[in-house]
Amino acid sequence: MERNRVHSIELMPKSSVVRRDGDGIEMTFAADPGAPVFAGHYPGFPLLPGVFALDAVHHAVLRHAETTGGDSPELASIRSVRFLSPVLPGDTLSVEAAVTRTDGGRDVRAVCRTGRGKSATLRLRYRDAGPRDLSAAPDGAPSGADSAPGVSHGVAALKQLIPHRFPALLVDRVLAVEPGRSVVTRKAVTCNEPWYRDLPDDTAESGYRYPAALLIESWCQSAALLAAWDRSPEELAGQVALFGGMSGIEVLGEVLPGDVLRHEVRISRELAGTWIFEGATGTADGRPVLAVGSVMTALRPSAVLGAPVPT
Repeated sequence: MERNRVHSIELMPKSSVVRRDGDGIEMTFAADPGAPVFAGHYPGFPLLPGVFALDAVHHAVLRHAETTGGDSPELASIRSVRFLSPVLPGDTLSVEAAVTRTDGGRDVRAVCRTGRGKSATLRLRYRDAGPRDLSAAPDGAPSGADSAPGVSHGVAALKQLIPHRFPALLVDRVLAVEPGRSVVTRKAVTCNEPWYRDLPDDTAESGYRYPAALLIESWCQSAALLAAWDRSPEELAGQVALFGGMSGIEVLGEVLPGDVLRHEVRISRELAGTWIFEGATGTADGRPVLAVGSVMTALRPSAVLGAPVPT
């Protein structure tokens, strides 16, 4: 283990550093066909969740920061992400990240590629590790558990709407829904999720932070549920929610095993099977952990996943 490295969850652990200097870092990550995520994302047409590219870039930034010493930087915001083509089992994902030091943090521009071309472009903002005042919830933070109407739809209902399955189904229950407008969902984070499996026993508590990529994926699955909610099984047959991009996402706090997340998702715009969503996530006790400015998704036939999106 390199000096300054700390144990943390890596969603794509088979990685290597190709280049690292003062201007940035290049790494490769193997999309292992045996990774458990492929069994549930999706059965019959496996592909890597787009947010795993975000996690790969994140770990590249952490590896780059090892050269400067001190604490690892923390992901503060996602300025923009564009998902351009899918990452398939057996692919090698190449990440090139340009890192610029700023006052109190880092700006990151990254490009992800497979052998078929660009798969994602990302612009991220990192803050230097240190104490933060989270006592005041920002605009768009969850309004609190008491505001949800008394309705509940469990996993059996969710499986009728989206194709995600274990271990990639990251929503446990729908608490409230207004079809075509908004949804409130719940996700319990536990230490028995497969992402924690390979952490050694001497991992510090901070190493158990739930990856921001999974936090965002859980929120996005809630958005996919809202998009599919008022559609018939015939309409949904063979359909999958494809996320084209996101922007204005603020990571406000850490999530650890034992936390229960409460996602709020709203449709800000809809046009011909494409939606723009916004919202936020907090814990059950009202602590804000995520604010979402814009996420774009569309329902498309799963057959389109077999062909790369032109770049």
